Amino acid sequence: MPSASRPPFELTSPRVAWRYEAVGRVLGGVALLPIVVPFVGSTMAVVFAEVLHDGSLQRTAFGTLALVLLGVLLAFVLALVSAMLSTTAFGLRRPVRVSAGAAGLRLARGATERSIPRAAIVSGLVLTEPRVRVELHLRGGRVLEVQVARERDGERLLAALRIGPAERRVAVSLGGVNRELVAGCVGLPVVMALWGAALAALFGPIFRSAALAVAWLALSLGSAWLFRRAVRRTEVVVGSDGVRVERPFSSVWLPYTELTAVQARGDRLVLSRRRGEPALELATGEDLTDALAQRIREAHASAVGSAAPRGAEALERRGRDLAAWMDDLRKLVSAGDYRATALSPEDVLHTLDDADSPPDRRLGAALLLRIAGYPEARDRIRVAAEATADDALRAALEHAAEEEVDDAALARALRRA
Repeated sequence: MPSASRPPFELTSPRVAWRYEAVGRVLGGVALLPIVVPFVGSTMAVVFAEVLHDGSLQRTAFGTLALVLLGVLLAFVLALVSAMLSTTAFGLRRPVRVSAGAAGLRLARGATERSIPRAAIVSGLVLTEPRVRVELHLRGGRVLEVQVARERDGERLLAALRIGPAERRVAVSLGGVNRELVAGCVGLPVVMALWGAALAALFGPIFRSAALAVAWLALSLGSAWLFRRAVRRTEVVVGSDGVRVERPFSSVWLPYTELTAVQARGDRLVLSRRRGEPALELATGEDLTDALAQRIREAHASAVGSAAPRGAEALERRGRDLAAWMDDLRKLVSAGDYRATALSPEDVLHTLDDADSPPDRRLGAALLLRIAGYPEARDRIRVAAEATADDALRAALEHAAEEEVDDAALARALRRA
């Protein structure tokens, strides 16, 4: 476990820049509205025309649908702005004094100073292409890029912030946002035209029937959603316990106990697995391949720890419901069985941090620390939660840090146990 007294690290960066991914994502969603709103409006006009027997609403429907063409142009403009905000780092090429420590990051340029608390930093990664820089992802969807002279400086900055492989997980999206934007802005008009032509050929003019208009709307929006989801970027989450890969329609969980090799092959990352299963191959791009491979190797090496303490199996759930499990954990403390199991507080802390331990054993260690009133229990449990790549275990540990674990959170966390 990292020391809280780790010394701060300072450097002068030639450039500090910001990317606004959250704003870009919002604009990417807004970009579809100029197309969707006229489409929905025209369909509703057809429905009301049939219900109210008002022929003038039919003409309104055609006029409203014509606005879709204007909406496509506006959508492209918004999509371009979205892509720029998501992929372009904005910053001046002026030296910035950067100080990193356990409390967070401080940026100083002349008399101007800005502080970023560590709690606001979600994850960090050292990238080497096209220039060496530290990429820090902040809460709220902002990304801070700190250019450094050497890769070692970036590693020291992350270490000073205590967001290394054993302390914070890192989430990386593979591929650009452009294909998602194009899929939305181009895909919807295209499927509208295709479904419109198909329905008209089979059943006649669409706007003469409310049922046909609604079917056209549903088929077009559904197909566009599937198309956009199919081209969604793959997300790779590297934690202290394994690697999780979220693809558009599937999820792969690779614990480090099953990982045998990490290979960088040009713009692709290959993760080899035990049990004869096929290797996991990821199109990472040249700028991310080496950085992501290094992060996985470091996390994998950190996860290979010493053998589990004797008696650690007493922390496991073993089929008990939450109430019975909690009662038995309390007995380990109140009845003296805690000593009988030969588990010391250090053993419980080791189990909590041990990425190779089963999820229920790690969660049992977290619960026992809270029951026993260990002074730093909440902080230690939160660090363990922040480092895991398993979202369900992370949520359960966060609940345990606040003594709010319930059966639903427990079931989700132990689904892989």
